[in-house]
Amino acid sequence: MTPFQAVFGRPPPAVMHYEVDPKDPDPLKDLLQLRDQLLSKLKGNLLKAQQYMKMQADKKMRDFKFQVGDLVLVKLQPYRQHSVALRKHQKLGLCYFGPFPVIERIGTVAYKVQLLESAKIHPVFHIALLKPFHGKSSPPYLPFPLTSSELGPTLCPWKVLDVRVVKRLEATVSQLLIQ
Repeated sequence: MTPFQAVFGRPPPAVMHYEVDPKDPDPLKDLLQLRDQLLSKLKGNLLKAQQYMKMQADKKMRDFKFQVGDLVLVKLQPYRQHSVALRKHQKLGLCYFGPFPVIERIGTVAYKVQLLESAKIHPVFHIALLKPFHGKSSPPYLPFPLTSSELGPTLCPWKVLDVRVVKRLEATVSQLLIQ
């Protein structure tokens, strides 16, 4: 549905190209010819803008093709995937997780990746979110959290290293140093 149709409840009127007719009054001819010139200029400007945007997008385009079995790193958006948000401040968190093997290619720009069973995210990723892995294929060096709930990862401390009491305004707060 076009914005015009959403507002007015009917499709927009068709704009026809003006055919010069000698019987038409001169002011009408001038107005319709001016309208046609304006429309052709607008179409040219739109085409020019589209070509410029395509050129800018193609500059950043990466031409990767992954084969089944290739190891890739997966870029996650921690503000959306709460099951892998391991830090209080997300900009300091991990960007790439992996390596994970590619299971299958879906379409031209999507790949299915074999994630851990504990990961609660969909295993199909756009190629822009994948990065080829170079190096040894040891177990994932940036793994997903092993335990998680619907609220996010469940972090289990190993032991309490130190305890201190800090006074904040009128209240005392206990602080723990956790390993």
